[in-house]
Amino acid sequence: MKEITDLLQNIEGVLTTSRIDDKSRKMIIELEEDYEKSSVIGLQNIGIPMIMQCTEVFAILKNSSFRPPPNSTVFLVEKLKEDDGKEYHLRVDNRDFRIIGEELINKKPTEDEDYMYISDDFVIYPERRCNRAGNPAFFLIPPLGFTELESVKDRLRIRNVMSVSPSTMSDSYIREQCSFSPDTKLATILIGFNR
Repeated sequence: MKEITDLLQNIEGVLTTSRIDDKSRKMIIELEEDYEKSSVIGLQNIGIPMIMQCTEVFAILKNSSFRPPPNSTVFLVEKLKEDDGKEYHLRVDNRDFRIIGEELINKKPTEDEDYMYISDDFVIYPERRCNRAGNPAFFLIPPLGFTELESVKDRLRIRNVMSVSPSTMSDSYIREQCSFSPDTKLATILIGFNR
């Protein structure tokens, strides 16, 4: 485990690293569920329960020099119905969703359809959301890969590497449990993998 801790600790922008114990895993899941219930607009951080099922979970505290994420970290989605086409499809943990909005990381909005910015880096595609009564839209936070571990997974004998950003409630708890700085200019990321 020291090799993995050292590897994580030496990534540019990572200030500190900590392993997440079983008690903390349970609390993070509970905090995420509470956060999702309290959200005004529907939210599912689907990456949290997936990572908490991994045999190993780490938290890192990062600053702004940490690399950007490889893909979008947030989507606005609706559940994909059986009779829906597979256009604008997102599959996470054997569940299917239609993307009706997305964070723009390493890409631009789809030019062949109408879109609307709702922030500097998030667009929605209004025409994808026609006649969807009874199928509410919600924000989805999927797990992402973690390049630095994926590139050495065979040597380290690990698999199913994933990462996700926790909610603000879980972030506060993680900082407290791991003795991370409370500075809001810094952020936590959870990383999980199987051995």
